[in-house]
Amino acid sequence: MFRQGIIAVMVLGLGFTVLAIALPDIVSRSETARTNAAQQTGLACNSGSGTSCSVTLTSEHAHRDTTGIVITETSPGSVDRSSDGSLGTDRTTLTVSGLTTSTAYVFTVDYLTVDANVSGTLNQLLVSLPLLLVVGLLGLVLFTASKTFLSYK
Repeated sequence: MFRQGIIAVMVLGLGFTVLAIALPDIVSRSETARTNAAQQTGLACNSGSGTSCSVTLTSEHAHRDTTGIVITETSPGSVDRSSDGSLGTDRTTLTVSGLTTSTAYVFTVDYLTVDANVSGTLNQLLVSLPLLLVVGLLGLVLFTASKTFLSYK
């Protein structure tokens, strides 16, 4: 019985190793399956009396934060403003801060949209897939460990 416990621990360790190696590829493939790249050019705004301005994207961004968004100022200069951007709760309003007051700006925004063929439920499943795999493997470890230790009685 002790031998079975050792074999079970080795198999589960191998499972964790395979998952750790495969997880980055799984995340990358699920992101590729659920998102499409989009670009909007000529997004104009005026900073007015403040140091920020907002532009509106035509489609919702695929993430709740600025992951995958590249904001390039094309006028009056050519500057990467990605680190200065923040996304609104509607995922279409993009606010760029750190600007000069009373200046007209034009931006090009590269971002990710959810693929039209991916339903809301499938999208949530693909977003949660890596977590589900880790929790599932952890559940399997706990189940196997409890069965192994209970069999010693």
